[in-house]
Amino acid sequence: MPVASTPAPSVTMPNAPFVLDAHGKHAQAVHFTRDGKRLVTCGQDARIRVWNVPAFKQDRALEGHEKCVNSLSFTSDGERLATASSDPAVRVWSFRDGKCLFTLPRQNLAALGPDGDHLVTVSSRGELLLWDGRTGEKRRSLPALDKRYLSLTFASSGLFVFVGGTGPIHRVSLPDGTLDGVHAGHQIGVACLRPSPNPAILASTGLDGTLRFWTVVGGDEVNRVALKSTGVLQLAFAPDGRSIAVSVDSAVLLLSAPDGELKQRFELPVKGVYGVGISPDGRYLANAAADGRVRVWEL
Repeated sequence: MPVASTPAPSVTMPNAPFVLDAHGKHAQAVHFTRDGKRLVTCGQDARIRVWNVPAFKQDRALEGHEKCVNSLSFTSDGERLATASSDPAVRVWSFRDGKCLFTLPRQNLAALGPDGDHLVTVSSRGELLLWDGRTGEKRRSLPALDKRYLSLTFASSGLFVFVGGTGPIHRVSLPDGTLDGVHAGHQIGVACLRPSPNPAILASTGLDGTLRFWTVVGGDEVNRVALKSTGVLQLAFAPDGRSIAVSVDSAVLLLSAPDGELKQRFELPVKGVYGVGISPDGRYLANAAADGRVRVWEL
């Protein structure tokens, strides 16, 4: 498979962003709600903050974690939210009323299935665990797939969970929890996994500095893009699946998918660019950064 290098930036330059002083030292993740009316962010101040769109004023905050909140995982209807913290603990919330439904202690990573029936976590001991996403009841321990786990995501169908570790991507069938296949390509850590709005496509980034697109079921590599950058390498698809945002050293790249052509580059005055999100109408691109701020560009 030939490697596509990212070309020179597009002549279309981004506007100045909205800048939200959101989380003190580090802002970790961002997510637009399904209706596009809210932006949800989290970070080192241990809070999940909810901002209205397009004014980007804070509406409310969800409190309960004691340390940095690192990730956000919503059900497809936006009614429930799973958060993972450095406590370490995973909490599942009713997003509408901000009520914590249950807490799973000693868990570091979490992915909530699209319908909310399944919740997968990685424990502080490195175990991969499957839970009832509605009650928090443990269903089973999943097979040991790797030395350590760095990323989790569900297929849009909810039939599989993808697990990224120190090498390949593992596809686990649910609810039986058996290994269904391997997406081989990344030779070192899998930084991020995201399903495309096109249910047949999965995107991943690796610490090898590549962005890769895969077929969900077959595990075939559709395209590989050399980012020529390092960083946290988080991903977010545009709602039509034809663009994807990637966070690199001190910038966010907006690329066409799956060919990887660079459409825009959003520079930040900070090194440490973390979670990214694109609004459901494709109008806004949001990013969480190491200075505690969230920046929102109008595309």
